[in-house]
Amino acid sequence: MKLNTTNFGEINIDESALINFEEGIPGFENVRRFALLQDDEMIVDWLQGIDEDIAFPVINPFAVKEDYEFKIPDADIKKLNIENQEDLLIYSIVVIPDDIKQIRTNLQAPIIINAKIKLGKQIILDDRYPLRYEFYEKVGV
Repeated sequence: MKLNTTNFGEINIDESALINFEEGIPGFENVRRFALLQDDEMIVDWLQGIDEDIAFPVINPFAVKEDYEFKIPDADIKKLNIENQEDLLIYSIVVIPDDIKQIRTNLQAPIIINAKIKLGKQIILDDRYPLRYEFYEKVGV
């Protein structure tokens, strides 16, 4: 399918690769289908909304904080039909400000994607991890 986007212009999306977020993403509950746009040369990937022209920059949080770890709540394991850890993609939403040295990500609300069945959910962790984790100096974006 072809999709006209503000950030990327017209792009072709493989409909079989769409990721469904049954609850949307908090604050954007009406957007339920996303495409993951990846570029191997970039540290940031994009979750492009299908139902609405919105795109979230996302990053593998383990790439910016090596000791990042959390337990996915049992209820979310069930909702996402997670059977095998190897099926998971973990991301966190990135904020890219005008001053790139203040680039940050939300480690408190990771996005969990069961890549095997294309089902995703943003979960909210406790406050052990910050909402605003600046990482410019850690990865030299």
